[in-house]
Amino acid sequence: MSGAVSGTITQEGGLLLLSFGVGILLMLSYDVLRIFRQVVAHGPILLGVEDVIYWLSCALLIFAMLYQENDGLLRWFVLAGIALGMMAENHFLSPYIVKLISFIIKKIIWIFSRPFKAAAGKAKKIYLFFQKRLKKIGKAIKIGIRKL
Repeated sequence: MSGAVSGTITQEGGLLLLSFGVGILLMLSYDVLRIFRQVVAHGPILLGVEDVIYWLSCALLIFAMLYQENDGLLRWFVLAGIALGMMAENHFLSPYIVKLISFIIKKIIWIFSRPFKAAAGKAKKIYLFFQKRLKKIGKAIKIGIRKL
């Protein structure tokens, strides 16, 4: 024996590493969804629709990977590699990525929304001023019509 690793074992090792990377990619894409959910308010129906779309796209990606790399054969070590990649990203990277990027996006929104909030406050004051005046004018017109 020469001690060399067979081609099949090398190929399966590469497939395991690829599946681990796919698991990380899937969780990173879910992190994008988590960030979006923290920045924009969602109702339960929209959450469900987003989750269904996410998991269907995950299933299609995994199927495409298995079809291309392993001739469509389902190997349990591939699913284990995907699950391990997802767990590793979810445990080690996800908490920090989601918090940091959500914080940055919220700050950017806050900075850019300040001038609009100030303008909206001024517009509300002007609206209330004219609303009071129009009510007085409306009452005067009603009184004038009743006198006729």
